[in-house]
Amino acid sequence: MSPSLNGHGSASPASFGFSDADLAAFTGRFEHFQQFEEEKTQFLAEMVTRYQYMHQQYQTLTIERERDRAWVIAWQNEKVQYEKKHNRMLREMSDNPFVMVLIDGDGMIFSDKYLCEGEQGGRCAAFDLSAAVQEYVDNDCNDIPYGVRIVCRIYANVRGLGDVLVRRGAYQDSFEFEEFVRGFTRGKILFDFIDVGAGKDRADEKIIESCKLYGQDYHCRRILLGCSHDNGYARMLEECSDRLELVKKVILLEGIPFEKELVNLPYDTKKFPGIFRDTKIMVWGAPMYSGGLPPAFVPARRVDSNDSSKASMSSTGLPSRFPPPAKSPVMDSPLPSRATMMTLPRTPSTSTLASDGMIPAIKPVPPMNWAAKAAAPPPSVIHSSPTYKTTNREEVISRNRAGQRIDSRCKDYDKIEVDRVKKIKMCNVHFLRNECPYETTCTHLHAYEPTRSELATLRLVARMAPCSNGSGCQDIR
Repeated sequence: MSPSLNGHGSASPASFGFSDADLAAFTGRFEHFQQFEEEKTQFLAEMVTRYQYMHQQYQTLTIERERDRAWVIAWQNEKVQYEKKHNRMLREMSDNPFVMVLIDGDGMIFSDKYLCEGEQGGRCAAFDLSAAVQEYVDNDCNDIPYGVRIVCRIYANVRGLGDVLVRRGAYQDSFEFEEFVRGFTRGKILFDFIDVGAGKDRADEKIIESCKLYGQDYHCRRILLGCSHDNGYARMLEECSDRLELVKKVILLEGIPFEKELVNLPYDTKKFPGIFRDTKIMVWGAPMYSGGLPPAFVPARRVDSNDSSKASMSSTGLPSRFPPPAKSPVMDSPLPSRATMMTLPRTPSTSTLASDGMIPAIKPVPPMNWAAKAAAPPPSVIHSSPTYKTTNREEVISRNRAGQRIDSRCKDYDKIEVDRVKKIKMCNVHFLRNECPYETTCTHLHAYEPTRSELATLRLVARMAPCSNGSGCQDIR
């Protein structure tokens, strides 16, 4: 008998009012609550994790925002400074605008009304050219601000151009043209007539490089290029024709009509009537001059040696007082042939050359014609044929009139023997001079013992190669 709840006897579950079904129900409910608690705990843990992630993102964004905020504040503080700098740069870029006039003075020649007035004509030419350019800027260039300055550079060979004008009859002396040049330079502060001296393409090179320089300068609003006479500028202009800003900037000035290679270029053109010549200079007895180098000539009168302004060096490539001497043929023998003597140039007279003080007096060579030969006295000694006498190699070196060395003639030789000696590869310097500088490093043979005949052949082989010192060699050996 089971004990009771009060200790006095046994009692069954039914006596408490609970059945097995009720116990199972309570157990099920307990398990349900326990599962709910686990889900709640899992949910809360997930919420905490998500919160931590969002907190980290918030802090990152907060740092970035603070950095951006600091940058914006700094930029706002610097904005005023940048605006001031920008405005100052705009003012500087708009200040001092100028128009550049580049003229090749060897071909773009001023009209006679200016040239004949000397220095005053040069001043008038500068004034009129400046006024013409200013009028062109005011009427045709809307993008150029008021107050633009005009700069002009004329490059030319002043001496050579002056000589051409003297030959044409514009001046009595080239010094008068130099006065015109000075007047042009003094006429306007920013106008210069620059003497580049004698030489091919000197003015061209300066103008081309100046055009490239000012083409990149924002202050230079226009480039007026005076080169209508010379096709040499076409290449540079064609290379720049794909740059629209430069095509709009460069204006081609017309003096004489444009050469054919300049006509089709995509540049605007402008002509100032009455300022520059529109025709080529005609010189009596010479082809038309339009910037090229006129031929040399000999004056009909003597020139005073003290007047340096009337003499020009014959090596300048421009009009000179004497024709340039032709090259004398190189003579292979001390006795020139008759055909050679007939082609030698005549030497100008002693008085003509000495009067300028440029070329020392030379005894004139009589003309080699049949009349002169008939009138000439017979020579004191006449040989049936010129003979060659071998010189002593230890005493003197024979030379021709040109100062070139003449060695003794080679005797007849055996080609087979020469080829055989060549194949031995003996050192020429060692066996013929006994002073090979390469010694043990020499690539040719030193240990060979040649015979006298082989040495003679070796000497012939050595003469087949040109001397490293040239025809002016002073070494007897």
